[in-house]
Amino acid sequence: MGRRTMLNVRLIRKGFRYRSGLARLTRVPLIGKLMDRVFFDGDDIYVLPKEPLSKTTEIFVDLVVPGRDDTVLPSEVVRHFVERSRYHFLMNGCICRTSAHCQDYPRELGCLFLGKATLKIDPRLGHMVSKEEALAHLDRCEEAGLVHLIGRNKIDSVWMSAGPKEDLMTICNCCPCCCLWKMLPQLARGISGKLKRLPGVSLSVDAEKCTGCGLCSEGCYVGAIDIVEGEAVIDQNLCKGCARCAHTCPERAITLHMEDADFLMHAVQRLEPLVDVTKE
Repeated sequence: MGRRTMLNVRLIRKGFRYRSGLARLTRVPLIGKLMDRVFFDGDDIYVLPKEPLSKTTEIFVDLVVPGRDDTVLPSEVVRHFVERSRYHFLMNGCICRTSAHCQDYPRELGCLFLGKATLKIDPRLGHMVSKEEALAHLDRCEEAGLVHLIGRNKIDSVWMSAGPKEDLMTICNCCPCCCLWKMLPQLARGISGKLKRLPGVSLSVDAEKCTGCGLCSEGCYVGAIDIVEGEAVIDQNLCKGCARCAHTCPERAITLHMEDADFLMHAVQRLEPLVDVTKE
């Protein structure tokens, strides 16, 4: 089992540059169905918006939370599951950034896995950590400008031979240049739709502030932003709500809206049935 896992690691590193081409195969009817069944069956993954790093807000956030004096931040979703999980496995590094030879973001900040299936992960890939160490890792990822993705991602249970998928929760810490899901526009719609925006999250553009510079469009890894007649336009059907564009915009013309006062509760309710991280 360990030999197969390390073989998979070598294959991923050599083939990573071809991920967009492979993703296009999911649009071929018979091949797409097979790839969906093998690698994406039952997937349900949520993108968490990138947050301001300090009280001197870097982006405009329209957050409606009636009856609350404190601010509920998206990262609390991942922290909720880290707090509850019995097992925490931290990768030695990010296989995506390592495979892509990333020069802009730390390669050593890898995925964090929760749940009983972590006991099956080859120790050469990483090591078990305490709850406190896992939370500190999330802090480092946020400070580095990475975006959290959380959910059930079957491809991880496959390449690491750590099944069943129902026992493994993935917390990816993604950069905009090397993320596996940068292949999202090439995937069949039925598969790409398994990567979702957090409930209650949206982004909007202030036309009076936008100069049409295109930085937001260039940095959108899902191709959700176009410049139309000198103004950024966000396709809400494609947008995954990562809010990188709001951070990138030099004019602060993009606002992150978190309109659902109970978004934390709703996100947890959707994620909890996917993987029971409390299982021994």
